[in-house]
Amino acid sequence: MHSASNAWQLRFTLPGRNPRHLTIWLCIVCVLIYSIILIGGYTRLTESGLSIVDWKPISGVIPPLTHTQWIEEFQLYQQYPEFSVVHPDMNLDGFKKIFFVEYFHRLVGRVIALVFFIPFVYFWLRGYLKTALAARLSAVFLLGAMQGLLGWYMVKSGLVDNPSVSQYRLTAHLSLAVVLYAYVLWLTVSSLGWCAPSNQAREYRRMRAVCLWCLVMAALMQVSGGFMAGTHAGFIMNTFPDMNGVWLPQQLLSLSPVWRNVFENVITIQFLHRWLALGAVLSVGILWIYRFRIRERRNKLMLDACLAAALLQASLGVMTLLSAVQLNLAIAHQAGFVLLLSALVIAYRVASPVHYASNA
Repeated sequence: MHSASNAWQLRFTLPGRNPRHLTIWLCIVCVLIYSIILIGGYTRLTESGLSIVDWKPISGVIPPLTHTQWIEEFQLYQQYPEFSVVHPDMNLDGFKKIFFVEYFHRLVGRVIALVFFIPFVYFWLRGYLKTALAARLSAVFLLGAMQGLLGWYMVKSGLVDNPSVSQYRLTAHLSLAVVLYAYVLWLTVSSLGWCAPSNQAREYRRMRAVCLWCLVMAALMQVSGGFMAGTHAGFIMNTFPDMNGVWLPQQLLSLSPVWRNVFENVITIQFLHRWLALGAVLSVGILWIYRFRIRERRNKLMLDACLAAALLQASLGVMTLLSAVQLNLAIAHQAGFVLLLSALVIAYRVASPVHYASNA
């Protein structure tokens, strides 16, 4: 049987091509996607996302350069409710600060597109990619393009009488970024050939099932976190472990129909987020127990990393809540989630045997 790395090469790359070049490229893309998730969080927390009220994919690369251009951009911003409702006293200097936050967010998105697309075309034309991998990478690019469109669709929801983006669109925008990151990371780890020995496949089967459950819990926690951010639910009931002295707030089901509470009732949203986070930590704790049933050192290390990331993420979540969403802690909390997701994705990947990895 071929080694794991050779299996991946036979499946996805043509003979004579070094898959390590692909690995380095995919690693860079992962880092950039991780970065833009954090930049997006900073943009939201600083209320900068509605500072650019139009979408110019090409010409928007160049910001205003002259005083006249800045005045025109500021006047355009003043035509929308966010200025009159949220920032009625803002001057040109204040506008420049929030403008550059959103501008940098969009610029990094464009950089990611170029860093992905240009090497992708190069590797394809140079014969690095077989059809299977080319198809997967094409899907990544299309999803990335959809992410840009979804970002503008989200911004448009805040350019109305109520200058706040829809929590539904914000959560969809964040979730798609997380899915893109996880899939590119999956391909990156596959290219390294980090997989469980095929002669120990049975030992890893249950571990993979628990790890998959942990990924489901992490996904639910992320979606819940998106609604927390979109509704500003973290700014209320800033006590822990109780919620302002109670365990079951009376307003949990105050909206009708009942399903609306899950997505629009800030008390219910925070309540669910707390318990989903606890469920995720407990699930990762159960996963960690499997380190005593496996022999491969790499797998043991990844399970240790999963538990450490889960505990760190939970601690950051509590500190963020108690601080009433202090900016640095909130960004660290979001970074901690992506770190936990990364550990779980890698743990699942390295628990897969060679023959499974070759079909990734």
